[in-house]
Amino acid sequence: MNEQLEQTNEISLVDLFKILRNNIVLITVLTLLIGLIAALYAFLIVDPTYKSNAYVLVQVQNDPSSSTDFDLINAQRLLATAADLISMPVVLEKVIDDLSLDLTPTQLKDGLTVTSSNTSYFINVSFISDDLIESKEIVNAVIDAAIDFADNNVAILEDNIIRTSFAKDGVYEAPNKPLYVIIGLLLGGILGVGIAFIKEMFNNTFRTKDQLEAAFGIQVLGVIPQFQVKEAKKHEAK
Repeated sequence: MNEQLEQTNEISLVDLFKILRNNIVLITVLTLLIGLIAALYAFLIVDPTYKSNAYVLVQVQNDPSSSTDFDLINAQRLLATAADLISMPVVLEKVIDDLSLDLTPTQLKDGLTVTSSNTSYFINVSFISDDLIESKEIVNAVIDAAIDFADNNVAILEDNIIRTSFAKDGVYEAPNKPLYVIIGLLLGGILGVGIAFIKEMFNNTFRTKDQLEAAFGIQVLGVIPQFQVKEAKKHEAK
């Protein structure tokens, strides 16, 4: 009996569509509401950030008097060392002092990105800030401080780190506003559908005569179909 009742209580694909149709207003309202909240957060609340970057080149000359004689193997070996030097606390502390930044070396390092490649001799230095001018100034100051420290304190890097570009005003980095809105709409739709199915799970009414027969062990003689009563319109004679 219980197994039969469970089988008759199973929700078919048609029932799923009916649940969604009956709760379309709820789903639509939640979708638009969560999407609107996400849009307000992305456009009005969260602070935009800007990214600026510049490049330095690591090169080792075999003959200082020659402009074409370079030791490419040793330059590649020094690449990782130079990249590590750029983000060292001693370099970042000098940048903080030079620019009078209200930041700690750790906070400055969190916004700084230094990347290099095994197939290149260039190091990309970038910084993300909520101020497009500040992002440019920090990148340029970091490169200057790193080159100055290397030339005066690290013999193997002396004259081997060459600036190849200057940072420009930062470009918009985040937040991705359209993505926020899309995610908000998706979450709203999922929440609406979830609530609709939860409501259905707690709905203990019988939907079909088979459920009634299985639950009470009786035979249903007839079913009144669902219909709408339309009121007749009375037209008054003029």
